[in-house]
Amino acid sequence: MNSKVKKYKGKAPNSILWSGMFLYILIFPLLMATFFALVRGDVKKFFFNLISYSIYFIGIKLAKKGFEQEREYKEKKLTFAPKIKYKLFASIVIGLGTFTASFFCVNNSLIASIVLSIATSVGFIFYYGFDPSVDKVNGELHKILEDTIKIIDEVKRKLSKLEEIKYSVEDENIRQNINIIIEEIKVLVQKVEDNPKLLSKVRKFFKVYLSRVVEISEEYSQLINTTQEMKDKYRWLLEDLQNTIIEQKKILETKDLIGLEVQIEALSKQLKEEGVYR
Repeated sequence: MNSKVKKYKGKAPNSILWSGMFLYILIFPLLMATFFALVRGDVKKFFFNLISYSIYFIGIKLAKKGFEQEREYKEKKLTFAPKIKYKLFASIVIGLGTFTASFFCVNNSLIASIVLSIATSVGFIFYYGFDPSVDKVNGELHKILEDTIKIIDEVKRKLSKLEEIKYSVEDENIRQNINIIIEEIKVLVQKVEDNPKLLSKVRKFFKVYLSRVVEISEEYSQLINTTQEMKDKYRWLLEDLQNTIIEQKKILETKDLIGLEVQIEALSKQLKEEGVYR
């Protein structure tokens, strides 16, 4: 079956993650000061510089966690705002690092060190912004959102697993079959993200169908010596899965849930009979 699908390219790097590299540049002088204090044998300076550097480093790690969390939030159409405010914690920790460096390493006054600390924290927030705080959800859908997000995230993890399996398979035709299945399922995910009320209609599809596709494919990819007969058998099953997914999409569009469940159960029975799923 011929089908046009876009090649999966994975996640595109987000510029905000790269902007976090600027924070490492800021603490480089402190790292050098720590090194030179060690060379001079100035134990006190070395100790305080090392503490300040460590605090900064922890703050940067928190910031990068916050940037990654924000990127994921922006990518999703349906999600809750992050519960842990990593960027806020990062601004506080980096401010504390500034205070330590200013008061103990540079010997500035207490007031000056406090002002610099606050300025650093505020500057971080102004430059990188606050953590996302708004749930991406319609008020009337809030009750079903948590379950929807959980299932969609699970489906996306399984699709990522299929991507890994696809690139571990040598046969080009089989890779193409797996790719088509991935793209077809991604269409269903998109529909649910656009309309969470559809989850009840595809829940079993995601839970049963996709799980078995992944399990079968994983078993196949782990085979060291694959006979031509097994390749043909696996390819035939993928093509059958592919056609069934397309049919099930049509059934979902016509709201024929009974027909969908019948097809899923029939396929499950078929896979067991073929001996590729236990």
